[in-house]
Amino acid sequence: MKLVKLCIVLILLFNSIAILGSEETQIKKWSLSECLQYGLENHPLIRISESSITSENALLNQTRAYWDPKVDLHANWNHRKTYTSGVIDDVVDSTSESVGVNKVLYDSGQNRFDVSSVKSLIKSAESRRENTLLEVAAGIKKAFYAVQQAQALILVQEETLDGYQKHLAKVETYVEVGTKTPYDITRAKVDIANSQVELISAKSQLKVAKANLAKAIGLEAELDIADFELAELPQFEAVREDLKQEAFSRPELKSAGFEIDSADAKIMSLKRSLKPTIAASADYSWSGTNTPLDRQWTAGVSLNWSLFDGALTRSKVDGAKSQLVSARENLRNLRLAVNTELENALTSLKDALERHNATGVLVQQASESLSLAEGRYDAGVGNPIEINDARVEYARARGNFVVAHFDSLIASAEVERVAGRLPDEYKIQAMEPLKPAPELSSGVK
Repeated sequence: MKLVKLCIVLILLFNSIAILGSEETQIKKWSLSECLQYGLENHPLIRISESSITSENALLNQTRAYWDPKVDLHANWNHRKTYTSGVIDDVVDSTSESVGVNKVLYDSGQNRFDVSSVKSLIKSAESRRENTLLEVAAGIKKAFYAVQQAQALILVQEETLDGYQKHLAKVETYVEVGTKTPYDITRAKVDIANSQVELISAKSQLKVAKANLAKAIGLEAELDIADFELAELPQFEAVREDLKQEAFSRPELKSAGFEIDSADAKIMSLKRSLKPTIAASADYSWSGTNTPLDRQWTAGVSLNWSLFDGALTRSKVDGAKSQLVSARENLRNLRLAVNTELENALTSLKDALERHNATGVLVQQASESLSLAEGRYDAGVGNPIEINDARVEYARARGNFVVAHFDSLIASAEVERVAGRLPDEYKIQAMEPLKPAPELSSGVK
């Protein structure tokens, strides 16, 4: 009996701990800095770029190993039987072993250019990693603002629905006293139904935005973010200063420049392949059929010089020159793309900021129009269509204001990316491991 009671107590205790842990996890909401921290440390694209650096470093070690001495060991054992008229006439066991050492002493500078080429490839890979960080950070920041935008639009739809419901209650009172017709009730209910449809659509958009944010972070689970606040918007003139110089110093362009250096060094290496090389070698061997074995050693220096190899080296050089031309044109194309991206990013930011200012005025005007329409309706001189139109315009103005606000933040994140800046919200120090639950409350109903 005591054992049963003990089991029941343990089960209740475990359930309580699980519930508390679940509640604690659900309370946790990701901030923008936490999203950036997690994404820039765990995103698959970051890991891929890091593995590319490791691969290039391994290639550098292989290239440098060209100068290392090479040691070879050879061993051989033979057993021989000789038969004469079906009778074993002779049995011989023989063995031979040798140790050889070879080392390149001089190669006319070919390996030096090979090492230089690989070093440039390493720098290129490191710059690509920096560029991947910028791309991932910008993607996270844009996705985060998109979730906040969806949250804000849900609040707009909820407040619009609440306004329609309050209007319905008011209309029902008027109908009861006989100042309005039942048609007004029907019209108000239709408006509520339409508003509910808009709210459902807004909630669906929030789910999509959260899924996109999880993908941008590199998280295979659902997540929630901190409640949004209307952040301060950037000033257009402030972000334009020295932006072009920063944009043309992006890691992407640096990577392309290192690719050119690598291709140029590769050409020089191939040209050196027709130059002489000098190597030293030493060998010690022992062999025979019985002990003591015969022993001998040799040492020497050899000169190798390929005087003519047909069109092999020339063709390799021509191929390397084509790669050099391709690398140079790739850099030129990237510079053109950066120039276009910069102009587009600044245009988008300017457009969003101007829309934000304009829609702010529209919200105020639409609010005043709605108040006037409600006053006219209460006074008996208005009609349901007039007040519905005013409420629709007010909701549209508020929605456009929210869209313009977060479009400004998203455009600002794109400007950061084009300029080659990591977001200020990204903190280098380590943070506590985040364990999002499979399903978290959104903070917006």
